[in-house]
Amino acid sequence: MKLGTMSDPEVPYEPTEVTPLKSSDHTSPSSEACFDEHVELTQNPVLWVQSLARNYSWRLLAMVVCATHLLKGFVAGGGDEGFIGKPAEFIFGDLGIPAGKLQILKAVAISPWALKPVIALLSDALPVFGYRKMPYLVLATIMALFGAISMGLGIAKSVPWIVASLFLMFLQIATADLLVEAKQSEEIKQKAMWGPQFFTFTWLGVSGGQVVGVCLLGPLIHHFGPRLPYLLAVPFIAFFLWPTLKNFLGERPIPTQDRGINVSLIEKHPLLCSMTLVIGFLIALLITCTFILSDLQVVTLAVLFACLVLSSFMVFIRWEIAGPVVFCFLLGMLSLNIDGALFYFYTDSVKEFPEGPHFTAYFYTTGIGIASFVGTTVGFVTGDQLFKALNYRVILKVTIILRVLTQLTLVPVLLRWTAGLGYVEPVWIFASVVCDSMVYSWRWIPKQVMGAHLTPKGVEATMQGVIAGTFNMAMILSYYFGSFLMHGFGVRPEGKIGESRMFENLWKVQVVAALAPCLLLFFLPAFIPAKTQTEPLLTERQDSATYDSAYEVAFRLTSTEGRQRVPQ
Repeated sequence: MKLGTMSDPEVPYEPTEVTPLKSSDHTSPSSEACFDEHVELTQNPVLWVQSLARNYSWRLLAMVVCATHLLKGFVAGGGDEGFIGKPAEFIFGDLGIPAGKLQILKAVAISPWALKPVIALLSDALPVFGYRKMPYLVLATIMALFGAISMGLGIAKSVPWIVASLFLMFLQIATADLLVEAKQSEEIKQKAMWGPQFFTFTWLGVSGGQVVGVCLLGPLIHHFGPRLPYLLAVPFIAFFLWPTLKNFLGERPIPTQDRGINVSLIEKHPLLCSMTLVIGFLIALLITCTFILSDLQVVTLAVLFACLVLSSFMVFIRWEIAGPVVFCFLLGMLSLNIDGALFYFYTDSVKEFPEGPHFTAYFYTTGIGIASFVGTTVGFVTGDQLFKALNYRVILKVTIILRVLTQLTLVPVLLRWTAGLGYVEPVWIFASVVCDSMVYSWRWIPKQVMGAHLTPKGVEATMQGVIAGTFNMAMILSYYFGSFLMHGFGVRPEGKIGESRMFENLWKVQVVAALAPCLLLFFLPAFIPAKTQTEPLLTERQDSATYDSAYEVAFRLTSTEGRQRVPQ
């Protein structure tokens, strides 16, 4: 599961959009009964989809299929893997990029997920040719095609060019996912009764596309190399132009006299818009510095950026929101990513790492990918029943501790205690990934629910955008800090002959990465409310994100009667 992909912001839309080309016979009030609630997906999938299309229109469903099922699920493997993410590791490996640098470069490539709030703000505040979404989707698709073709044909050979090409592809996925989900959320708010079916349709498609992509990707890389998947992704990327140009989102052009910069949006939510731009600026600066500063300097800069973001929340945002957001930010940041080292550990040949497991690209990509999918699916299915009655503190405490245990199960493999056991070793790793993904999924669903409760009335979209950007920024930083950790322990493999000593301390890195989130257990009561998923988190001034914040208290912007003087 990729955090950057699950807590996506909704975008506020003006009344210039309608249900995408809904037929007139389904727009009357009587059409509200056209969905047969007795139709079960497992019993009659075709009739279930038909009922869904009668309520939300087949054009909107087609847009969801193209944006989430094909692009996000199949092409991007759920967010940052798939046909455009996983082969990049092999390409960087062929270039001899050290493990720490490899994952930093990948973090830069997937950074568009952290820029989604900026994309949302641009879409709302700066329409192009009278449209808020269509031009951005078209431009992102064209740039993604350029990136995919450059990668597939081998034109992108240098590291900056490769990273830029990957960035453009992920930018399209993030933009499409954001703007289509925003329209989907708008429709679901109008017909909330059938919202669960729509979300089921969306996430089943993402999961299905992810599984199909994972199954195909391993053999493709193993037999044809890591460049071919990008060429195979080209038609799927290009196909997205069809529903976009056909306006399947049902976007109406803004009247000529109302076109231009939407200043009212910024005037209405100046603080939240400013925080969105700050996060975007910090991500852009971090990307730039990655190529001009040393790894230690970049990590130092990342620490400063993290402190700036956290302090902004704690000063300007009310504590009921700031507390959980800061805690989840730290949790994501301390979930240190060491995939760069694990990539070389698993895939190095006998010449590079004689003691290693020597997994093929097929097992590393497809086998581990399927294990992650199985664990995620089991976690989603079982999590609701297991944690429905528990409060957020208990859920986080249990999942943090359990995830320490699941990640420590890799230590015997890294110490090579499982070497020479034949099929036991890959089965061990498969089971470890399944358990780790399952526990992560148990945490993810309550985190999503908590995030929804943290959005004040009237500023849901803007607040969700800031929260999503913050969480995704934490994911990016986990790559940088994981790289620094590997460097400190001397774990710097790069696919060279005889690099066994580079893996001697990898088990120590894994232990530190597993235990790091436990530091937050001491702060859990102070940051996370002892409330269940059905209880509201904002009890006073539910329309304000800044009510009684440290900034307002210091400057006396909140009156003693509990009334906010400055609207936000």
